[in-house]
This record gives sequence, C-alpha cells and structure tokens, in this order.
Amino acid sequence: MILTIRYPLLLLFAFFHSTIMADNTDLNSTLNVNNTQAKVFYLVRHAEKLAGQDPSLSAQGKLRAMRLATVLSSTPLAQVFTTDYKRTQETALTVAKSQHLETTVYDPHNLPKTAEMLFKQQGHILVVGHSNTTTALAEQLGADKQPAINDANEFDRLYIITLDSNNRKVSTVILRY
Repeated sequence: MILTIRYPLLLLFAFFHSTIMADNTDLNSTLNVNNTQAKVFYLVRHAEKLAGQDPSLSAQGKLRAMRLATVLSSTPLAQVFTTDYKRTQETALTVAKSQHLETTVYDPHNLPKTAEMLFKQQGHILVVGHSNTTTALAEQLGADKQPAINDANEFDRLYIITLDSNNRKVSTVILRY
C-alpha cells in the first residue's frame, strides 16, 4: 500500500511515524517490527539546482534542503548517504549537520549493489539521489513500481520505506515536502 500526503500533513506524519516506531511496542509487535532491528529508509531526489556540470543548489534548493532537515528533525537518523555530486551532498548537508552525522557516498550507477549495502544497515537512513535513481532504488528496497520523477520540476517526493528485521517490506509511504 502506498499513501501520498502533501506538505501540510508531512510534519505531523513524520513526528507520529518516528514516535510510533520508537515508542509503541504494541504496534511494533502487531506489525512484526522491532525498533532495534527494523530499517526505515528515507529516499529523496536532490533539491533544485543551478545550471551547469555538477551544479550546486539554487536558492530554492537551499530552502528545500532546510525544509528536509526540519521534516526529519524528529527522526533520529543512523546514517546519511549521497552520491558524489554537489547537489546531492548539499541537499543532505543540513540534515547531516543537524543530526551530527557524516555523509557516506554511494554509487548511483550500481543500484543493486547499493540496495544490498543498505539492507545491511540498521535504523533510520536517509538516501539522497537523482531523478533517474531514487525511484529505482526505492523499488530495489521493496517499494511497489512507481512513476518516474519528473526531472524538470519534481523535487519534493519523499519515500519512507519500512522493512522488518528480515528485510521484508512492512510499508511504503510517499510524502511531499
């Protein structure tokens, strides 16, 4: 099941999602999710960028990166992954700094290997990618088939993919931020 929610509900959902995953042991047992073993992946495309080869974020992109940090502020992330491009690293930077984390680079050209590496991680994990990799990686991690991200103007899709301790999908939620 996939649920799409627009921005006004995003902060409320993000708060309750992390609260439920962290504090509600009855719900965790019902879903067969144990917080110490469950994985929650947050996948986004980089924010708006300037023109050119390997561009930085635009002013709008910097605002969106700050919004992402706000949205994830109540979610204790274990790791932040980005590609080796300025736009993905800058999108992740505010989130990583606010949570006192370093970013780790992954290879967007080998998504099966990236998914395999992510399956070995624990906790809440942010992955910042590109319009042509984020949806494909979400599907590699267990999300249902998704429409492609519109390269020209879609920068606000946030996948939240929750897996149990056996790397089986428990839920996929798509939010807009």
